Amino acid sequence: MRAVVAIVLFAAVTSCSGGQQKNAASDAFVTVAVKAKLASVDVDSADAVGVSVANGTVTLTGKAHTEQEKQQYAAEARSADGVTAVDDRLVIDPNERGVREQSADVTLAGKVSAAIAGQAGINVFHVKVTAQDGVVTIDGTVPSNSVARTIVDTARGVEGVKSVVNNVTVHP
Repeated sequence: MRAVVAIVLFAAVTSCSGGQQKNAASDAFVTVAVKAKLASVDVDSADAVGVSVANGTVTLTGKAHTEQEKQQYAAEARSADGVTAVDDRLVIDPNERGVREQSADVTLAGKVSAAIAGQAGINVFHVKVTAQDGVVTIDGTVPSNSVARTIVDTARGVEGVKSVVNNVTVHP
């Protein structure tokens, strides 16, 4: 990561002249400082919040989960060294899903798929499992009602599953 930052800083600085080099370097350092501050609010800010800096003015774009989080992002940006102003263009999206939520969903879907695969006689290649916030959705086709019931019952028994959406169809 440090190497990438160093390359970006070098490229930004060398493409400018005189006073521009000083401003570009300063803006690049401010960008890094603001991103670090935002990560202290929420690590998912790396994906959810865009940061651009021009002559010390920070522009925040992207999404925040709540008004409080949005205000925290702006306050942290203002507190970074070299920031002269903050243009907060963040929008509130309570459904914004960060890396942590997404990885938890993928993990849960994998656990459910493994549990279903562990049931004798069930071909998981015809079943797709997805998860979001503990709600597991199962899509696919199976040869009988008993297999469909086994799949749903198995999914409900996996730790972390809050509910199951059953979209399994029976095709003998």
